[in-house]
Amino acid sequence: MHRAVLANHGYEVITAASAREGMERVRTDMPDAIILDLMMEKHDAGFSFSRQIKMDPLFKKIPILMVTSVAEATGFRFSLQEDGYWMKTDDFLDKPVKPEVLLERVDRMLKKSREAP
Repeated sequence: MHRAVLANHGYEVITAASAREGMERVRTDMPDAIILDLMMEKHDAGFSFSRQIKMDPLFKKIPILMVTSVAEATGFRFSLQEDGYWMKTDDFLDKPVKPEVLLERVDRMLKKSREAP
């Protein structure tokens, strides 16, 4: 759904099915932003992937939006205010995400990254 929403609003969307494939895509395509799920091949693969991106000097400025259904499935909630020091993402959304919210967050993230020195 997220892919369709973004593509229908003019974004070029590149997808990856795993963290490993995601890293390959980042290296070859150098995206303007990354949207990822917390739970990929492992329950915390999204955290590991985002940490790997943010620790790499070539990629650390790529904004990352993490989207997850963990809160819906477990009742456990994350927040950038409380968990941002270890999450290593630029924004965070709980699923389900309304299309207008996704677009607003992506737009805001891209605008902020373009304005950064």
